[in-house]
Amino acid sequence: MLSRVSYFIEKSLGSLRASPGLSLLTTVTIAAALLVLGGYLMALQNLEGLALVWGRSATVTAYVDDRLPADEWEQVRLRLQAFDSVDRAVLVTPVEALERFRARGPRAAALVEGVSEEILPASIELHLSGGFADLRMVEAVAQEVGATVGVSGVDYGREEFDRLEALLIVLRYGGLGAGLLIALATAFIVSNTIRLTVYARRDEISIQRLVGATAWFVRAPFMLEGAIWGLGAGLTSAGLLWLADVFLAPRVSLAIADVVGGLDVHLFGLDVAIGVLIAGVLLGISGSGLAVRRFLDTDGD
Repeated sequence: MLSRVSYFIEKSLGSLRASPGLSLLTTVTIAAALLVLGGYLMALQNLEGLALVWGRSATVTAYVDDRLPADEWEQVRLRLQAFDSVDRAVLVTPVEALERFRARGPRAAALVEGVSEEILPASIELHLSGGFADLRMVEAVAQEVGATVGVSGVDYGREEFDRLEALLIVLRYGGLGAGLLIALATAFIVSNTIRLTVYARRDEISIQRLVGATAWFVRAPFMLEGAIWGLGAGLTSAGLLWLADVFLAPRVSLAIADVVGGLDVHLFGLDVAIGVLIAGVLLGISGSGLAVRRFLDTDGD
């Protein structure tokens, strides 16, 4: 058994030494596919992190009924403050709302020039306790708030949550299909590449078959060679993701800090790196096995 393993390893390493250019080309091809896969997985993780950030900072705005006199606004605020899901309730008067809008800049101030605060409703900003990354949980809180006496309407950023959830669904299922296509294309490229090696050793393989070597005995060195290619490609792509995480991710986090505060962008994860390594080895093995199988089937005919 050990002698067979030693033979397979020796044949695989000998083939790699004999065609370094071909081996490098195949490794780079697999690494490129794995880099796309790893980048997709990290993008998905960052978007899910964005959902968590938005959920933790979720704010529900309750609009006070216009028919309610100003001296009763505080009572409505206290009712909403008493909810278990509400961490803090802040009353925003029409005057304060108008001043906030003006503070956005000269253009905003020009838009409300001459506008009376009397046309604006009073509102209560509800800062939710805990984290709400699930839209259904935020909707449940909003419905409870909307049913409170003295509240005429509720705004909780439903459109933004809907868009984010839709994007996550597209990435999960669309990315799965794209990943399968990339895997098939990469396996096909590896298969065609290793066919050159198989063809160069066709005489040796024919002699092995004549003396009774099984198909698996012939395939094993090539599949081991493919596994080495895949492992090298996985290490390369994982290393590139790590470099991107060290040098690029902090700049991206800083660039979007004003828009999405509290989100730390990451371009490398241990789970993704392990997945990329496993995927690389499997791609190398499957591509090599497919190439040798085709040759053996053709040779048998």
